[in-house]
Amino acid sequence: MNETKQALVKSIQQFIFERGVIIEDTDIENYNFVAAGELDSFEILSLIMNLETEFDISVPPELLVSPENAKIGSLASALMKLNDSY
Repeated sequence: MNETKQALVKSIQQFIFERGVIIEDTDIENYNFVAAGELDSFEILSLIMNLETEFDISVPPELLVSPENAKIGSLASALMKLNDSY
């Protein structure tokens, strides 16, 4: 896994952990945080704002509409594609 993608995944994992959800490293790429219901819409917005600040990236709302991007690994990949400075 690319270092930047790994950093994005770890940041998301930490954000979710701080809300009381423990995700094993082996499951993290395919963990669907929307289907699991662990984050409400406000928390998802907070997650995105956190990633924008931490990684100096821009996340368009359309990115969050795709059900595939509810998986942590897919979201990290989509963020890297949109912000091709990585």
